[in-house]
Amino acid sequence: MSYKENKVKNPDTCPGIKDFLRPTLSYVQCHVCGGNVELWSDEDIGVCNDCGAEWKRPDKNASCLEYCQYADVCRGIIASRKAESQ
Repeated sequence: MSYKENKVKNPDTCPGIKDFLRPTLSYVQCHVCGGNVELWSDEDIGVCNDCGAEWKRPDKNASCLEYCQYADVCRGIIASRKAESQ
């Protein structure tokens, strides 16, 4: 594997991309029924497991993909990872 290929598969220079490449799961309380809304770190919208209500992440703009000068590079890495997993 070349250095460039390794860099794409294991980016170690951008800490913000880790939540997109290896999403983590969290739960928030549904604003409608109080049930659990499953939300992955790479998603902005979740759906309540109990009532089906949609929940939107309030800090959507906090993603480094909105302001980082390397965001386009990271978006390309994220897209290639998603394509590989399909």
